[in-house]
Amino acid sequence: MNKYQTDYTDTLDSTAEKGFVKYPRHESMIMKGNFAAAEAAKLCRAGFIPAYPITPQTSIVEQLSEKVSSGKMDATYINMDSEHSVFAAAMGAAIVGERVFTATSGQGLFYAHEVLHAIAHFRLPMVVCNVGRPSIPWNIWSDQSDSLSQRDTGWIQFYGESSQEVLDTIIQSYIISEKLEIPVMVVLDAFYQSHTSENIWVPEQSLVDEFLPKKKLTGKEVNAEEPIAIGGLIPPEHYEKFNYAFWKDMNTVENLSTEVSDRFEKHFGRKYQNVEAVNIGPHTKTVLVTMSSLSTTAKGVIRKYPEVGLLKLRLFKPFPKKSVNEALKELPGDAVIACVERNFMGDHFGAIMQEMKRALYSKNYTMYDFYAGVGGKDVSPITIEKILYKIRNRSSADKVHLDEVNWIDIEN
Repeated sequence: MNKYQTDYTDTLDSTAEKGFVKYPRHESMIMKGNFAAAEAAKLCRAGFIPAYPITPQTSIVEQLSEKVSSGKMDATYINMDSEHSVFAAAMGAAIVGERVFTATSGQGLFYAHEVLHAIAHFRLPMVVCNVGRPSIPWNIWSDQSDSLSQRDTGWIQFYGESSQEVLDTIIQSYIISEKLEIPVMVVLDAFYQSHTSENIWVPEQSLVDEFLPKKKLTGKEVNAEEPIAIGGLIPPEHYEKFNYAFWKDMNTVENLSTEVSDRFEKHFGRKYQNVEAVNIGPHTKTVLVTMSSLSTTAKGVIRKYPEVGLLKLRLFKPFPKKSVNEALKELPGDAVIACVERNFMGDHFGAIMQEMKRALYSKNYTMYDFYAGVGGKDVSPITIEKILYKIRNRSSADKVHLDEVNWIDIEN
């Protein structure tokens, strides 16, 4: 079993069952994913929260507003007039050295696209939670097209499978963001996670403070006593140097994420990795590649199929090429890899397939792409069974296509 491998017996145990005696200095609670994200921001002592409501993330900023107004959270909370303004205010607060948190979704993230680039390339640390939903036709249900469409803005992206993973990832993300001075986006699925209640372990404030100290100033911040200019026009030779430095630091994210996760496990008792491999080895004939909440459904289905494994992507941007190759190192060359997409990128393939092809460019695996759950359509165990059936019977009349996405349940 390689270091990314998860034992079958652990894949569907509830948080409460696994954690009852494991997690001292925690409180066991039942909490929705959006509430878990808000609780994480409080535990991380975010000091500035610009907010604008948009379904299905609204309850995150509502919870934070309540925490600040009741005195449970020491932060400045400001209602803005749009998501573009939210991210502009977040940028300004980060420039003066504040620890920033906010949340958005769908069109709100699209509207902020311009400022996402600025925040990343000004090298401003912050953590933002995105509750994934699609765009047009009008839809508020679960989809990852919004965040995945922003993958080239320079933000680190993590995708959580559960409310527990969302809370824990936000805590880890502040360490990564403030060390590298690169913003982080933590993504959860609309409704399947954001509005579904789960068992969750909430750490004591003192435990989080020990792991994530108060934000330190670097000396680069704007100071009214010693004014500096930020964002001025620069010539090409200097622009290239800025991007080279950014590129070097972005190349350290995969290793740093592993280091932070290892520290988190020692401190809190819960283990996370850039990717999670389930039942992948020399015996595996098919590997499903998933992200977020539908990973749990797929884990349940593959218990019936000893020849089927699963690769869950947690870190998506920068894509964890090293971790993916390590997780698949024992996979036989004739195995089939099936990417399960909850996104539509306007291309022949979804975002997962595009990145997996890049990561495995030198390998000869047969790879198929499947759209399932786009626009919030339920990815049930039957849907996963249909994907496996198509792969097993790919030489029959009901062909599965190598050169394009295979749509599942489209007739429904």
